[in-house]
Amino acid sequence: MTRTLLLFGAGPGIGNHVAAKFASKGIEHIILLSRNTQRLQNEDAPFVSKSNADVKVDTLRIDLADLDSIPGVLKQLDSLTKGEDVEVVFFNAARIKPSEVLGVSVEEIDEDFKTTNLALYVIAQHYIPKLQALAKSNTSRKPALLVTNSHLPWDPIPQLLSLSLVKASQKNMVESLNRAFSDSGVHIGLIHIEGPVAPANKVLNPRTIAEKTAAFWEGEKGVAVNVKEE
Repeated sequence: MTRTLLLFGAGPGIGNHVAAKFASKGIEHIILLSRNTQRLQNEDAPFVSKSNADVKVDTLRIDLADLDSIPGVLKQLDSLTKGEDVEVVFFNAARIKPSEVLGVSVEEIDEDFKTTNLALYVIAQHYIPKLQALAKSNTSRKPALLVTNSHLPWDPIPQLLSLSLVKASQKNMVESLNRAFSDSGVHIGLIHIEGPVAPANKVLNPRTIAEKTAAFWEGEKGVAVNVKEE
């Protein structure tokens, strides 16, 4: 069956480079999801397709902060991947917005928790059982739920209060999922990106992060990989 990657939080930088890297690792169908439909179609999908013309690339709009809409998107994904092996679910959603420590509105924090944690939980509820079933039915596959995180859970930045909060919570959830389901053949793990990402960085650049993410997936073990400047 076709090997499929779902990428929540596609976009220039980490998301698109991870998708392109997985396209060179045997993944045959990639579905890119984000809120920006125009960019998905005009920039993200062409970037991934350029890396491997044989890989099928689809796009789908999702607003991760709109929790009520997510089940409908998951149904669309089930339709788009019917008869395929959804092998990797990659979650790469976050909002970076510096602010005064006490100047963040409760509404902003609430939205960040929805986008980064509650949406991930809804997606995990839907896909972990499917990944477990794949692990049982085809031992040659590498079913995984991989999530980009950061150093903020243990080294919070006051000016990024909301992001620090949600990343700490996200780390806790993914580690809990790893403990609960790693014995069932599903690799659930975190990619801790410890600092700002820029193409000029030696390590913290999109291409290197994508390479380390793919290696983490291929290794099929461990709860986290840490990526930081040397």
